[in-house]
Amino acid sequence: MVVPKAKVPDVLQLYHSGCSGGHLGVKRTLLKIRERFYWVHCRDDVETWWRKCKSCAAVKGPQIRSRGALKLYNVGAPWERIAINVAGPFPGSESGNKYFMVVMDYFTKWPEVFAIPNQEASTVADKLVHEVFCRFGVPLEIHSNQGRNFESQIFQETCRVMGTHKTRTTSYHP
Repeated sequence: MVVPKAKVPDVLQLYHSGCSGGHLGVKRTLLKIRERFYWVHCRDDVETWWRKCKSCAAVKGPQIRSRGALKLYNVGAPWERIAINVAGPFPGSESGNKYFMVVMDYFTKWPEVFAIPNQEASTVADKLVHEVFCRFGVPLEIHSNQGRNFESQIFQETCRVMGTHKTRTTSYHP
């Protein structure tokens, strides 16, 4: 049966929100309606009705917002760009280390993990120079969060002396 445009809301009310409706999703509501009725742009009307249904919105929660595209970093060679972070504190080791310094190469995804006694900038910079730079070379870029140890004057000066560009993520949104 062809439904006049003026009667479309009545059909949608009955088949989606009414006693026989059950607040089904778009596909199932559309299947039920198409068993008996037809009108131009039926799918669009069902989708619009479903989106505006307050009962369905209360159950399904807020709509998921689309997120911005992730930035793709073009890295041309191993150890050209690295990421660094410090994790801890953990229970201390016999040698007094309570933190882990994690360094990862963006090109190869190779991680290096070092146990360190504290997360002070001088400790992190020293470990980075003696354990990473001496083994793999000085990277063009170091990426970190906004931790005090990475934003400190000591760490910034280490990067400047080594000729490395320092970048950072936004807080709580890497």
